[in-house]
Amino acid sequence: MTRDTLTGVYDRLTGLIGKLPGGLQKPILRELTPIKELFLEQRPSRLFLVGAAGPTPLKFLASLGTAKLEVGVSDNGWRSHVAKGRGEIQILDGRQGVPDAFVAGALDRHAPDVVIFFGHGEAGWEEWESSAARAGACTAPVIGLESESAGRLRERFDGPLGKRLSAVLAADDPARDEAICEALPLPARLEFARVTNARRAQAHIAGSLLKSFSALCGVIGVQPIPLADLPILTTLQTLMVGMIIHTTGRPFSARLAAEFLGALGVNIGAGLALREGARALVRIVPIWGNAVSGFVAGAGTYAIGKAAIAYFIEETPITETRKIFHAVLPRFGKKPPAPPALPGGPGTA
Repeated sequence: MTRDTLTGVYDRLTGLIGKLPGGLQKPILRELTPIKELFLEQRPSRLFLVGAAGPTPLKFLASLGTAKLEVGVSDNGWRSHVAKGRGEIQILDGRQGVPDAFVAGALDRHAPDVVIFFGHGEAGWEEWESSAARAGACTAPVIGLESESAGRLRERFDGPLGKRLSAVLAADDPARDEAICEALPLPARLEFARVTNARRAQAHIAGSLLKSFSALCGVIGVQPIPLADLPILTTLQTLMVGMIIHTTGRPFSARLAAEFLGALGVNIGAGLALREGARALVRIVPIWGNAVSGFVAGAGTYAIGKAAIAYFIEETPITETRKIFHAVLPRFGKKPPAPPALPGGPGTA
């Protein structure tokens, strides 16, 4: 998804929200903040490597499970590593043997998002002071990676540097990509998760989308005007699924999102029955009817999002995904008929 496409999607979304009553626009736009930071302000992550000599930046990224990478240009020491169609990661290698002036110039050019500190091993602690000084030259969170023989890494961190220590992991810990992604600022997380194919990190980002879109749809669902909000709810739910697909590294696809919703049995008719079934409660319990209606709109969106995460990120079969969807979905009226099979599978773009 290009920046122009993202901007267009966001503008259409805010345009839809602009049609709602003025008192609702501010809280809804507040829920859009993480979506804006993750998607509209998306940029490459910047990793600063310090400490002991270890794998080359390319091999280090490959060990995280990245897609095929091409080494790109250098921007004053920050070397780009590009996964075509997914994004890039920029790395500054400031480990042993790199001149201080080179590191200082690169840090003046760009501040890192995360410092990756490689443990020195039993024979290399004489290099600790210079490594710690380089890590202390910025304010980014620090993640320590240590070999089995470098068990003293955590105890070496103290003072201001220790306060920035986010995690200490084994050099081959499979959770490294997720720990790094969690330490990144929001605008840098999406591209990192797409490039490294970090499933748990992708699920975490998708969970942020799920929270925001569920809240948005819940607020919109409170509106007492029958049918008027259905186009907005349908658009938001389809957009949410498309963004979850994009999080996995696939291109944003409205077509695939629509096919997925159809495979779940979600359509205008089903949405109308669910939505207006809840609104019928207004005639029975006037005070709580609209609140329940808003809950149903939000919970229905949440069920769709949980199913999309299960299918596209966790690669759950569509039959099991439907069970997840119906287990979360509020029950108003009869269960819809069995939907058609989804063309392809979780890996279909």
